[in-house]
Amino acid sequence: MTAVAKLQSDRVSITYPLKNGDEVTAVKDFEITVKEGEFVCVVGPSGCGKSTMLGAIAGFQDISDGHLYLNGQPIKGAGRDRGVVFQQASLFPWRTALENVIYGLELAGVPKNERRAKGEELLKLVGLEPFANHYPNQLSGGMQQRVNVARALAIEPSLMLLDEPFGALDAQTREFMQLELLRIWKATNQTIVFVTHDIAEAVYLSDHVVVMTARPGTVREKVKIDLPRPRPLEIKRSPEFLEYEKYIWDLIVQEKEKSNL
Repeated sequence: MTAVAKLQSDRVSITYPLKNGDEVTAVKDFEITVKEGEFVCVVGPSGCGKSTMLGAIAGFQDISDGHLYLNGQPIKGAGRDRGVVFQQASLFPWRTALENVIYGLELAGVPKNERRAKGEELLKLVGLEPFANHYPNQLSGGMQQRVNVARALAIEPSLMLLDEPFGALDAQTREFMQLELLRIWKATNQTIVFVTHDIAEAVYLSDHVVVMTARPGTVREKVKIDLPRPRPLEIKRSPEFLEYEKYIWDLIVQEKEKSNL
């Protein structure tokens, strides 16, 4: 796969109507550019609109104002040019790992032999080739998420969107999955936008970390992570890494304090 995705947002705002007739603005004047092949993480105070903004990029969430562009074309609803991975794997329990991976290809009418070959290729990519015929309840949480990533990659999206994909995993599995995701990213040259509450995770994975303000969420700062790649897990204990982590944490604390005034 070759990365072709360039994401741009132009002063995007998202407002929800409430049952009592009032409105709440979750995101306001959000602007960001994600370059081809770039890995960008989005962090911010709880409730700042991170997942809402990701949903808008995915095409699941209507925007109230502004524009979103993928490869220069306006985003108007969901599309196969974007693969989405959520916190819960949401695999079909009655389908094997392979059958889950190729589900989107079935819907697209891809011939059986072709989609099976593609599914097997992707299971090999995520390290699950021996588990092709296992059902979700026979796989660990981390393995289920790897199937989920493979399923998203199967439609050959130009942009991958991940919303807290490792949030439900234990700490050890989470670190392993971070390594796995970086390996897959390098192999596929995908463009990735990744939402997380974990600042260390964001620093470890990213080329840039986008820090959002408190609600209504906008971009407080886009922090360039100038750490060498590949990144062993040991880099998380380096002074440079800890400095990035503290800097981003301080920005979020400042935003949290503003929201409590």
